[in-house]
Amino acid sequence: MRPTLIVLFIVFNLVSIITTVQSGFTIDYFSLKVIIAIFTLVLSILFLLIRTTSLCSCLSVISVIVVFIHIAIIIQSAYNYLY
Repeated sequence: MRPTLIVLFIVFNLVSIITTVQSGFTIDYFSLKVIIAIFTLVLSILFLLIRTTSLCSCLSVISVIVVFIHIAIIIQSAYNYLY
């Protein structure tokens, strides 16, 4: 169940990253992107702290990396919109 949930959130983040890059760094669905990124970050860190299986740990690390990329893109798009 945990690996499936982590993979699902990785896919959500990747889809959000791809749509943001293709649409030109706009702030469309800004709150939804922030909620997905923060919720995924919290769950991934929680799964890293639990350390049940090596697969779950590897997926959590990948998820954290994807989330940091997503957060960086969110910050960049907010900066472009404001300035």
